[in-house]
Amino acid sequence: MRLDFTFVLRGYDRSQVDALLGRASAALDAEDASQRARAREALQTADFTIVLRGYDRAQVDGAVQMMLRELDAAPSEDLRATLASVLRLPDADDQLIIDEVRRLRALADLHRHE
Repeated sequence: MRLDFTFVLRGYDRSQVDALLGRASAALDAEDASQRARAREALQTADFTIVLRGYDRAQVDGAVQMMLRELDAAPSEDLRATLASVLRLPDADDQLIIDEVRRLRALADLHRHE
């Protein structure tokens, strides 16, 4: 992931930002939930050095928050397996889980209005 940040007189160290956001981007593409968790932790605890001619701090902070939201929204195999188990769906993919949840929600709505 390469974001185009503005260079400012006193900003975040470019190499630190690039490295961290690169790892977080790679974690987004990975199927490994633990890799996403480590990336999320690293983003949450990031403490970039302020240098001369660094990246605009507000822009980087916004990108970090955006990346955290994306990591939180990324499906994990653990979650998928848990949902499939609870819903008693063998070999469930995302769409099958979504369809079953919608079916159960419609059924619950039907019973609520009785």
